[in-house]
Amino acid sequence: MDFKVWLRQKENHILALGLSALLCVVIGIFFDYYYDLNDDVLIKDILAGVYTGTPEGRNIQMLFPLSFFISLFYRVLRGFPWYGIFLCLCHFGSIYLITERLLGYLKKRVVKVAVLCLEAAVIVSLFLRELVFTQYTVTCTLLAAAAAFLFYTAKEEKTVKGFFLRNLPCILLVTVAFQLRSEMLLLVLPLICVVGLCRWSCEKPFFTKENAAKYFSVFGGILAGLALSQGIHMAAHAGADWQEFNRYFDNRTELYDFYWQWRPSYENNEAFYESIGMTKYSRMLIENYNFGLDEKIDADVLKKISDYAAETRKQQASFVVTLKQAVVDYKYRTLHETDYPWNLFVIAMYLMVLAAALQNRHFRFLWELPCMFLVRSGLWLFILYRGRAPERITHSLYLMEFVILLAMLLRECKEGKEGRLRAVIKPCFGVILAGLCLVSVGGSVKAVCAEYEAREDTNRAWAALQDYIGENEDSFYFVDVYSTVRYSEKLFCDVDNTISNYDIMGGWASKSPLNDKKFRHFGIASMEQAILNQDNVFVIVQTKEPQSLPPFGESLSGYYAEQGETIELYKVESILLEGEEIFCIYKPIRTALP
Repeated sequence: MDFKVWLRQKENHILALGLSALLCVVIGIFFDYYYDLNDDVLIKDILAGVYTGTPEGRNIQMLFPLSFFISLFYRVLRGFPWYGIFLCLCHFGSIYLITERLLGYLKKRVVKVAVLCLEAAVIVSLFLRELVFTQYTVTCTLLAAAAAFLFYTAKEEKTVKGFFLRNLPCILLVTVAFQLRSEMLLLVLPLICVVGLCRWSCEKPFFTKENAAKYFSVFGGILAGLALSQGIHMAAHAGADWQEFNRYFDNRTELYDFYWQWRPSYENNEAFYESIGMTKYSRMLIENYNFGLDEKIDADVLKKISDYAAETRKQQASFVVTLKQAVVDYKYRTLHETDYPWNLFVIAMYLMVLAAALQNRHFRFLWELPCMFLVRSGLWLFILYRGRAPERITHSLYLMEFVILLAMLLRECKEGKEGRLRAVIKPCFGVILAGLCLVSVGGSVKAVCAEYEAREDTNRAWAALQDYIGENEDSFYFVDVYSTVRYSEKLFCDVDNTISNYDIMGGWASKSPLNDKKFRHFGIASMEQAILNQDNVFVIVQTKEPQSLPPFGESLSGYYAEQGETIELYKVESILLEGEEIFCIYKPIRTALP
């Protein structure tokens, strides 16, 4: 085959791959890729064997098939940043898939290059932070968005088998997204269903046995993928220890993520805490997240506190009152600067899709767009009502919606008769998006640069702590949870996947079978006993404690006093950064015989 002919045939693939690779490299030149949260770092540590000494297939936060698959790579080449590579492949692979399909709607090469430049500007304006500071919740949504885009823009197939095979990549993308972050995939699943319904409505005639078989084959494939993933995950966690931990994990999540605002204080609820066997300083450990110290804080205790907080919420804010507030918040966030520039881009996309549909006289959009808006409104009200709307969730919802609307816009621009109005309206869409990028890209880049510099500065303290712990490998350290929350790590720099000789005193891996395995590796029976009885076990706390939390020393000494132990925190050493004390190393010692 002639090279020019081959090049022409593969042009869209090459251009899409070029854009994805260019974005990956350029962003990597200006910024190091970071894990967004210390939660993401812990996921990596478990997969890589940093946490227990062995790469673990059971990752707690993601489903077993995927976590087991990633852990296998760490077992083969332990020192490689496989999880970081996987996240970047998901990000830029999704961008590649969307771009390659988008270019299929364009004919002229000059137009393709212009659209690629516009796409890069949109990505930087909206998504630069999420690419630099990676978070697996967002990665899940990007995979789901790519699947929705490919499904809506797929070429027509007359046979059920052909239709299923053409959309098999969509099924696989949704399945991987579910295994990566099941809760987020289930949240955006209604939007995927809307995409399927809207895509089905493009068929002429709409309802036939063949069309029903085609679309239900894809829907069934997605459901089968989700069910199989969940089934394998449940089988892998069928042991009694994992069953009990999962119950503990769910109750902890309910309390901290959804009812924390209504948690009962100890002072006004002493009778309640006494009824569940919890003391003042044990309750304080829940307040500062160091609950791993108290083995009596189990699934049942957390369930009772969560139920009490839920009842308090009902008394203080009824369903109607809370829903009304959610509606107010939803309206404000849609129209004001809280979610800028995401809300601005999405509103513009709705208007452009409507304009293109009316120009084509496709009146199905008179129900499709309201259906889309109704579902997105329901999802927003759901997260606002529950009081859990961090940016990694809200930006993910905007991302999903934007990509779906882009798919609708592309299809509308492709269909319909050519004419003067159509010749004018399509370039106008590009001008509108370019204008939105012009007013927002500077702010986006500036915000990412500022956050990046702040992380670089903050993480110098974390690096100093890691160096100290690594130099004292014969000791073991328990770190106050809130002394770690500000820090994260880079995906590809300073990779060291050897086992870590420290653990935080709470968090989502606390009291898990993995936590027990780590303790056994270092000869620790329990945190409470090791801190007091093992000479090589120390505690670490940052010098400047958050003023909103109970002081670390008070909660630790008070807890041991309730157990009949009188202790004193002896400062062993200080970790300095540029001459300033940033962390203190303590050894609790008895001041009286038990």
